[in-house]
Amino acid sequence: MNITIISILLGLLLLAAPLYLLKALQVTLVGKALRAFVRAAVALVALGLCLYLVFRWNHWAINLLAVLLMAAVGMMTVVRQARLGSRMYVPIGAGLLAALVVVGAWLLLLALGVRRPLEARYLLPVAGLLVGSMTQTLSHALSVYYRSLIHHDQLYYYLIGNGASQAEALSWYVRRSLEATVLPHVKQMSAMVLTVSPLVVWAMLLSGSSVVEAIAVQLLVLVAGFTASVVALVVALFVARHYNFDGFNRLKS
Repeated sequence: MNITIISILLGLLLLAAPLYLLKALQVTLVGKALRAFVRAAVALVALGLCLYLVFRWNHWAINLLAVLLMAAVGMMTVVRQARLGSRMYVPIGAGLLAALVVVGAWLLLLALGVRRPLEARYLLPVAGLLVGSMTQTLSHALSVYYRSLIHHDQLYYYLIGNGASQAEALSWYVRRSLEATVLPHVKQMSAMVLTVSPLVVWAMLLSGSSVVEAIAVQLLVLVAGFTASVVALVVALFVARHYNFDGFNRLKS
């Protein structure tokens, strides 16, 4: 492929047709659509500049720093989307980092057999895919967990009062949050190709990879994203116990 400025501008001209149709039919979303596109374009350009510099330097320390930055952005996104307090930054950050290290290392070293896993072309795409997958599910799962704990706290205190350990009293809430984590991945995997487009497959084919490689990487990414989400949630909930409960196992306000 040979992508030039002219080819990008020609591609952007595709926006003219839907925008004209919206304007002609007096749909009031033209302004919102344009603003959303501009925000997306600005974000992509900024990301592209950062990635260009990181790939050009390709130093292991800078690459790891970029991964930490991804995790930090994912952490802040989860806290904002789940509407959690600032004390949840540490548990969520711990969960994301633990999943990145364990699942990312397994995927790069064992599954993909990469000999230089700290190179930018291997480390950053894998980390980006994992963080994106975890962010989507972790925010929903933690929101379910804390909403259930707040609105059904009588069950927790009833179990604690009848001699249950904290882990036993929280098992129902943990189970609900795990269901909220697993269900989106199950739907995505069961609907793959039919209603959910395998974007990794098409992107790799477009870049010149073989069909076998593209299918294999897509499958590994699905499994890794699912596993990373579960690991991140379990670690985040475990660490969060030290921030959400006092010494008498009472939920902090």
